[in-house]
Amino acid sequence: MIRTSLALGIALLCAAPSLQAADSISVVSGSKAGSLEHDAARELARQWKQMFGVDADFSNDRIPTTRNLAVLIGSPTTNPAIAKSVGQLWPKISDQGLVIRTLKTAAGREILVVGGGSPAATFWAVCELGHRLGARYTFRRDFFPPQRPLKLPEFNVSDEPELRTRTWRTINDFAIGPESWPLADHKTFIRQLAKMKFNRILMSVYAWQPFVDYQFRGVRRSTAMHWFGEELRVDGDTPGRVAFRGAKIFENPDFAGLTTYRQKIAAGRKLMTGVIDVSHSLGMTVGLSTSVLEFPKEFGPVLPGSAKVHQLGSLTVGPGPTIKPDNKVLAELISTRIQAFLKTYPGLDALYVSVPEFPEWSAHAATAWKQLDARQDLGDHTLEKLVASARNRKLIASGDRGEMSIRGNLVGMAFFCRLFDDGKLLKKADGSKVELVIRQPDPALFPILDRVLPRNASTLNFVDYTARRIAESKELLALLPAKKVKASLIMTLADDNVGVLAQSTTRHIDTLIQEIRKLGWDGFSTRYWVPGELDSTVHYLSQAAWDPKTTRDSAHHDLWEGILGNRAGSERLLIGWNHLEEATNKLDKNAIGFGFPVPGMFLKHNQPGEPPKWFNDVNDHYTQWMIELYRVQGAPIHRNGGKELLFYYAKRSEFNVAYLGAVKSLRAAATARKDKDLDTAIEQLETAMDQLNGAMTSLADVAQDQSDRGLIATLANFAYRPLVAEYEKLLEEADK
Repeated sequence: MIRTSLALGIALLCAAPSLQAADSISVVSGSKAGSLEHDAARELARQWKQMFGVDADFSNDRIPTTRNLAVLIGSPTTNPAIAKSVGQLWPKISDQGLVIRTLKTAAGREILVVGGGSPAATFWAVCELGHRLGARYTFRRDFFPPQRPLKLPEFNVSDEPELRTRTWRTINDFAIGPESWPLADHKTFIRQLAKMKFNRILMSVYAWQPFVDYQFRGVRRSTAMHWFGEELRVDGDTPGRVAFRGAKIFENPDFAGLTTYRQKIAAGRKLMTGVIDVSHSLGMTVGLSTSVLEFPKEFGPVLPGSAKVHQLGSLTVGPGPTIKPDNKVLAELISTRIQAFLKTYPGLDALYVSVPEFPEWSAHAATAWKQLDARQDLGDHTLEKLVASARNRKLIASGDRGEMSIRGNLVGMAFFCRLFDDGKLLKKADGSKVELVIRQPDPALFPILDRVLPRNASTLNFVDYTARRIAESKELLALLPAKKVKASLIMTLADDNVGVLAQSTTRHIDTLIQEIRKLGWDGFSTRYWVPGELDSTVHYLSQAAWDPKTTRDSAHHDLWEGILGNRAGSERLLIGWNHLEEATNKLDKNAIGFGFPVPGMFLKHNQPGEPPKWFNDVNDHYTQWMIELYRVQGAPIHRNGGKELLFYYAKRSEFNVAYLGAVKSLRAAATARKDKDLDTAIEQLETAMDQLNGAMTSLADVAQDQSDRGLIATLANFAYRPLVAEYEKLLEEADK
């Protein structure tokens, strides 16, 4: 964050002591300014009406002759009133720089300049001003202090971000995530992100989802589905079914009732185009992320040698062992798919492609190394050294998996260099090019990353599944040549392997943000599924990306003392969040995959024996988190909606405790069954069903969005009904 100040002693302008109370204000924009600056003016008026009760008179280009406080929105290039009032004294800022300045004319007229180096930065400046005046933004809604008379402090702010790329991932997979959100929800969410100064939306999509249509060598695509093709029933015996308002099947509302391929593709195109449009309207860029080497199964016959890709449902095909990386048919099919995306979504600004990790391609690693070395000298680095570093690291992808990863990455990089080096495949219909971002290169490649990337490519780096795991291997981040490679780091806010349980990793994310800032990385991208309890983490990211003094605790208090209106309540919540982070850490260390939201997610715990110590520790931490959430309910909460948000958290915390209780009862039933004590086994399964029913009902009591409802639907189909079936099976066994 950079702060500058206007020169003192200017004839026409001087610092004002404070802006006095008023009933109305004059908001001045440029008549030729874009829609986003006019949006920023309306946003300021809306917020000030809420906080100060003042009305806004809107005008263009000139400061009205009234004595009201004049708020000038924009910059000297977009607003003649700012050009006349500030002139050459406008600070030197980048396109992301924002300015908030209190001024006074020689005639004594009070002026507040709120603007930036671009329309997006002007919008951020308005929201930064709102934050400094007491507003707090979350991805759900805004929170304002009690209304008071308008009397402003003096402002002299000029800020630049520490991290220039602040990306939010959306769509992705699973019913518990934004794959289930309709466009209306995306629009609301993205606007809130813009208030928190995020500047890129990344749409992550899969080959089987209904977002693009194309044909290749006589075969037209016909696959169009959600959540890996699973049908999620929410009728009949579904606990918490009140959340679904009578629906029988859980669906993304924008796809409800659609049955044909063409209907689904049209709905998908409308949704993604809408996401692009609303993002652009708020000054954000938009990227598309996909695995370009995976295709729906119907393309298998026109890709000789293809093989099923090992993932949920085996819904796609990719290169098999006989397809070499220089296969022309493969390159042609990839080109067809990429061009279909760019034609369908001409508003895209970036294309993210994942480095392939096909085991069959590892056999070509030595050849790929020679090709990359011939393309650009790799110095004294050797394939053997890279393999050794991949095998011996502390990441999940280590040992044999690490070796397979680095070998596959080398082949993938050589393949991508051939595919993208000339830039032709990145061209859109209007002749412009999308930015190419290589996603998830293996960390063993970091020392030579600038020499193995396709020309002009940026990177989005994964490193490992959770923030804690990356923080424990943060020394790897220093190996990436950040001065030569534009690099962002994936920040896992909540991991799908930990899954359906509440998570918080802000302490580890704090460590990683400090590290990439120090190393000169460009930014970050989020990774999550259920937004749930992520308000504190997202607020931290929004602050730390600009202010290097931000810590996990300072951001927590900035948000919650602001919402609650008192420090004591914020301190109590911090105690609760510490327990939530400890629960998350222990699950990550001991049972990653514990709540992975797929078939079999609950009955995999149907194992005899007492729960291990870590399980009991996790249960204790979730219980303490729940207790603190209910304790803080008694604090005076002066923001509209603050108490409702805390109650939402509290009911969700009940779910976690009840879910763990159901798992414990299931294990007790398995133990009794092993001991031939069927009566006790039946009793324990009945307890597990009651606990799981209660867990889901707690979620339904406060369900706010599609992720909440998607979580209930997932539990109904992959946990509750299989448990009931297991119970009925046990009853039959007892009858015999």
